Amino acid sequence: MARAPKEFHSQCQEEVYRQVKAYLDELVDEHSDDADHCDFYLKYGSTVLEISIDAYEEDDAVIEILAFCVQGVEPTFELMQELLRLNSDVRLGAFSMVDNDIFFSHSFLGRRLRPEQLIASLGIVASVSDLSGEKLAAKYGGETALERLRSNAKQQRTVAVHAQNN
Repeated sequence: MARAPKEFHSQCQEEVYRQVKAYLDELVDEHSDDADHCDFYLKYGSTVLEISIDAYEEDDAVIEILAFCVQGVEPTFELMQELLRLNSDVRLGAFSMVDNDIFFSHSFLGRRLRPEQLIASLGIVASVSDLSGEKLAAKYGGETALERLRSNAKQQRTVAVHAQNN
């Protein structure tokens, strides 16, 4: 199956994308590349990270590193207050919630990206997500990203075994 070509909105976005790809190829064991977008996915510690590169004006690009913290949690007033309080405590990045999923992300300009900057941001996002995701899931419900991956993998194995037996 042929992969869709990447669509870049500026030359700088393409250059930053290629630089991030080169750094990831060199610095991490395994990552995947989204064929339709300028995104990468990787497992870092016990969390799943998405790295997206978006054009920013004509001469720069924004790199966003996003962690899937908790999935399948009910949005309550108390949870929203907790996320706002956590946002006031973290120095880099912020929590957000879309539908029933909580994310933690950090964004920065990428035109002058250095490998240590990328690694530091990956580490910060992963560690904040790990620590906070477990606490938030324990207090408000839902699953951490790693728990969700494990339960999906277990379900897939169960379906595969069931299909083999039939």
